[in-house]
Amino acid sequence: MLSEIKTVYLNSRKARDIAWNIWVARPLAAVLVTILRRTPLTPNQVTILGMFVFFGIIPVGLLLEGTLGFLALALVVQLAYLFDCADGQLARLKKMTSDAGAYFDFFIDEIKALLLVAVIAVRLWMQSSDTNWLFVGLLGTIMVSVATSLTAFVRRPEYSGVEVKPGASAAQPAAPKGLIPKVLWIVQRVASYIVHYPSWIIWVALVGFIPGLDAGILFLALFLGVYALYIARTGLGVLLKLGSPSFYRSKD
Repeated sequence: MLSEIKTVYLNSRKARDIAWNIWVARPLAAVLVTILRRTPLTPNQVTILGMFVFFGIIPVGLLLEGTLGFLALALVVQLAYLFDCADGQLARLKKMTSDAGAYFDFFIDEIKALLLVAVIAVRLWMQSSDTNWLFVGLLGTIMVSVATSLTAFVRRPEYSGVEVKPGASAAQPAAPKGLIPKVLWIVQRVASYIVHYPSWIIWVALVGFIPGLDAGILFLALFLGVYALYIARTGLGVLLKLGSPSFYRSKD
């Protein structure tokens, strides 16, 4: 059995991937893929199944209080992420990959991000009775929606000149030379890591056991902070590019 799982992992992994996937998520997902490969389930059906598993954060996040409750929420996120990894691994193993499937996976991922922000914000409101957390949740879901739309827009070949497909950002470029470019590269790497919340939500849940720290507040501060920076940076770039008269001259 272990030999089969190893073979499935080696034959279904990506050529380049993030550290969390390489060392944790995809090896565990290979166990799931070993089981699913014997079923008639398609990769897209596994994506949908993972979405319903993720919906488990609603009862867990809202009904289980305290630090243990947030840890349980983080574990549900991790379980759902195994399905998120398994759909692509199963597609590669069964040679059922498709562009539509990749975009569908991206779409489902953004639904999960919206739901996660909303659930944590409502959870904080229920814990504190402070209605400001409901405004944080509303603002946070708007930010995730705007960032998702921005990402889809700037990846369009009509805007960027090249087609950037979902998953392309997982392959990080090497560190550039020069102090300022290297600092910017580090900032971008850290931001990419924070956006990929399955990689670190468990650590936040464990940090929440430190007296005086709330894992939900820490998560939203980091996650939405990066989204705010992304919207500001990318949105400004779009406005400057499309708002400049030179944009039309370059089309002539």
